[in-house]
Amino acid sequence: MSDVEPTRQQLEAFAKGDMKQPLAMLNLLRFKEVATYDPGDKEAKRSGAEAYALYGAVAQQKVREVGGDFIYVGPAQQTFIGPSDVKWDMMALVYYPSREAFLRMVSMPDYQAATKHRRAGLAATRLIQCDGTHVTLPKK
Repeated sequence: MSDVEPTRQQLEAFAKGDMKQPLAMLNLLRFKEVATYDPGDKEAKRSGAEAYALYGAVAQQKVREVGGDFIYVGPAQQTFIGPSDVKWDMMALVYYPSREAFLRMVSMPDYQAATKHRRAGLAATRLIQCDGTHVTLPKK
């Protein structure tokens, strides 16, 4: 089981949900010290956090393109309750207006192209689907 990619069963279960349901996705992120790209990728040496930032720049655009927004993005500090040996570097809470919008985003070609930086930079992640029905986004 990957700590970076969903399993087939997870994808199938997600795709069976209500396509109109708003979502909030909790992202827990742990970066590699040095990003590891596939051998065919001619990428410069960079940290996992730097690689993930390349992915993140594209992901931010795509989230907003499908009508989503960021509720919170920032460094993780301390596990207050839970295993102290599991550390996270960053967390993000991202709103999507529907499951359909999320699936549309992850299938976009430019989003897909950027995922090589995500895979290269992440040592582990958790993406936890939450009900987005009661999310109140900050006024802009």
